[in-house]
Formats: sequence, structure tokens, C-alpha cells
Amino acid sequence: MNTETPAIQPRLRDRLPLVPRLEAGFRWRGTHITRMESFTDAVFGFAVTLLVVALEVPRTFDALLEVMRGFPAFVICFAALMLFWNAHYRYHRRYGLDDVFSRVITMGILVLVLFFVYPLKFLFTMLTEPVFGIDVQAAARIESRDQVIALYYIYGLGLAGVWALFATLDLHAWRRRESLQLAESEKLHTRATLVEHLVQMSICLLSVLLALSTASTWMPGFVYFLIGPVLAFNGWWHGRKISALKS
Repeated sequence: MNTETPAIQPRLRDRLPLVPRLEAGFRWRGTHITRMESFTDAVFGFAVTLLVVALEVPRTFDALLEVMRGFPAFVICFAALMLFWNAHYRYHRRYGLDDVFSRVITMGILVLVLFFVYPLKFLFTMLTEPVFGIDVQAAARIESRDQVIALYYIYGLGLAGVWALFATLDLHAWRRRESLQLAESEKLHTRATLVEHLVQMSICLLSVLLALSTASTWMPGFVYFLIGPVLAFNGWWHGRKISALKS
């Protein structure tokens, strides 16, 4: 007779191994869902909850319109959070590292994600609500150049911190490449991801530098449009090398 109480039995999904698979030539070494991943999922779920456009069901038509005007900002913020979540998910699935260093860096990422949820919501609410016709007097807004510069500081340093921590995880995996027995194509994937996160971090810091050194209120924001082309080039460059290994 089984006398073990249900409270101390491991959850079924934590006991079942994941099906090993290839991710464009990358063998997943993370074959079990760890407690750190479960905690990370819970924190990201809580962060998404903080983004909800309304805390209660609207009772009037005007209240309903207010909720709908907040939906575009919610979608953009949700996409940003899922970008961070996916980067963390990919790291654990690729390398399966659950050591103290990975856990500490993950905790740092979660701290920054939770701290920047409301600033993120403020920014995209300010940018999207006027487009959908909300009263300017009621919209989130910035009233002076000093506030614009402060906003660049907040987002530049915050996002740079998040991407720097992800780059630290990538570097940790790169240093463990021999013990992980990474194939040559997997090493290239690792380097490509490390460069990707370093590029995102560098552009965020460039925005902060421009905010400090120029009188322009648009240039520090415009540099973020460089992320797409630079990442596309990074993917193309490493993709060529990976394709050359297969030929």
C-alpha cells in the first residue's frame, strides 16, 4: 500500500522526460522541466497579469471603449515579455544547465522583468492611446524634455541589463561547450545567440549615450530601429557558416 502523501509526490509533468528533439540542428539537452523553469513560468505569468488592460469587467460602454483602447499597448507589452520568456526557454532546452550560476542569473532577469512591467506599460500606453482617439488630457503623457531623457535612461539601462544577463547565460554555456559536447553547428548557434543578445544590449546603451551627449529627443529612440537589420545580418552571417558545415 502506498503511504506517500499526495502533497510530497512530484508533479507528473516534472517526472516525465521531454522528448529530445532537434532545433534546426541543435540537440536539446534540457530533458526535464526544472523547478527554476516552473518558477520562471509563474513569474512571467504574474508579469502578464500586471499588464491586463482592466481589473474588472467594464460596466458602461465608455468604460468598454477605454479597455479596448488599452489593448494595443497590452499586445506590444505581452510580445516583449514573451521575447524574454522564449530566450530563457531556449537556453534551458538547448543546454539543460541548472547550476547555481544559471539560477542566480535567472533570478536577476526576473527581478528586472518584474520591475519594468509598469514602465513598459506606461511607454506603450502613451504611444498607442492617442492613435486610438483617447482624450489627450486623460492619456499617459510626457510633459518636458527632461522627462523624455529620463525615459531613455530608464528603458535603455533596463533593457540593456536584461540582455546583458541573457548574454551572460550564453557565455556560461559557451564556456561549458566541451562538457556539453556541443557539435560544431551547435557552437555556431550558441555564438549567434550570444552576438544577438550583445547587439541588443549595445544598442540600448547607445540610446542612453545619445540621450546624454545630444540635444535631440528623437535620435536616442530612432537607434532602436537598428536592431532589426543588425540581427538579420547576424542571422545571415552565422547561417552561412552553419550551411557550409552541412555541405
